[in-house]
Amino acid sequence: MKQQTEFGEIPVDWQVKKIIDIKSDDKRAIAMGPFGSNIKADNFVPSGVPVIRGTNMNYAKYVDGNFVYLTDEKADELIGSNCKPNDLVFTHRGTIGQVALIPHNKYSRYVISQSGMKLTVNQSIVNSEFLFYFFKSDYGQYQILKYEAQVGVPSISNPLTSLKEMNVPVPLLAEQKAIVSVLSSLDNKIDLLHRQNKTLESMAETLFRQWFVEEAQDDWVEVKVSHFVTLNKSSITKKYDHQSILYLDTSSLTKGYINELKPLILSEAPSRAKRLVQHLDILISTVRPDQCHYGFCFKPEANLVVSTGFCTITCDTITPYFVYYLLTAEDMTEYLHSIAEGSTSTYPSLKPEDIGNVSFALPPKEKLNDYHNVVGAMWNKINQNQKQIQNLEKLRDTLLPKLMSGEVRVNYTPEEIKQ
Repeated sequence: MKQQTEFGEIPVDWQVKKIIDIKSDDKRAIAMGPFGSNIKADNFVPSGVPVIRGTNMNYAKYVDGNFVYLTDEKADELIGSNCKPNDLVFTHRGTIGQVALIPHNKYSRYVISQSGMKLTVNQSIVNSEFLFYFFKSDYGQYQILKYEAQVGVPSISNPLTSLKEMNVPVPLLAEQKAIVSVLSSLDNKIDLLHRQNKTLESMAETLFRQWFVEEAQDDWVEVKVSHFVTLNKSSITKKYDHQSILYLDTSSLTKGYINELKPLILSEAPSRAKRLVQHLDILISTVRPDQCHYGFCFKPEANLVVSTGFCTITCDTITPYFVYYLLTAEDMTEYLHSIAEGSTSTYPSLKPEDIGNVSFALPPKEKLNDYHNVVGAMWNKINQNQKQIQNLEKLRDTLLPKLMSGEVRVNYTPEEIKQ
């Protein structure tokens, strides 16, 4: 049997509760980050209590990434903004709709920044992971976004009050945990594949540094990237034969990871959707190189179109794996950004010839061929993993709204799910 709610029909044995009714009894169960100048840049230390910013909540289940840190003493001053394992954290300003969990790891606590808010739930009513998956679903995103202010910087109106008033469909705790088990098994496999890919890329980077930096020889001739590549080789013309495209914007590619390909009708696509790519092309954003919007086109779809904000690099007479790790090394990114900051445009930006003018010591052909073969095998595995990740993410994203609305029920035996 079903009951009609704002989420549509849900099982009759589920309840709809407000966040205020499922929060912990802790007086700081719902709190916002420190206001104003309570956290300054000179408060940051090399290690200590991590500070959660929006970048630490990008699309992952748990807060992660590059943290800044506070001393224990400073974190104690901001005790109301402290988070602990199983807490949920949200953004109320900037990119609205981001949500993540505090993990059980080496950190016993975190501090949320001023753009964030945290929620400690009563675990006897709602499982934190279940609530995380709810807020990642369309139903949960609607609960957040309906409070978004319509003027100025994206933000939630009266964030603490709004959070308390958000509604959640609540199954029995045992069923919540069964739902979490299904979704977590998919996320865990996705995470494992991502970590495998990071390991493989790290191995390729390490091999690059060892062979071409540490073991570089004095007799290697100094050359320029432009001697071996074609920049921005191909763009859409009247002869282009795809009416539906997959569009990659610069913001959707970071350190080789694509978080979104937009399916578009070509006639309705933005004017920047012009650049065409081929297998083993390299993409580097020409705006703000320090933001690391770069990646590798490994067996792209035939209708992939990328933004003209990218410089596309087609390697003609040199292995693209060498050029990719040459141009995306941390010190090279800093060098390219220093050039971009000297530009006369509104934002720090590069010209394609700036990339073409990068010089390097040319290794022997045999060494480059060996690197191509070894790293090529790694990228084949990375590509296989990426395809599996995409399939698993598609399955998870298909199941998520169905599980959160009760359209698909999970068979479970209450005694089999530890309370």
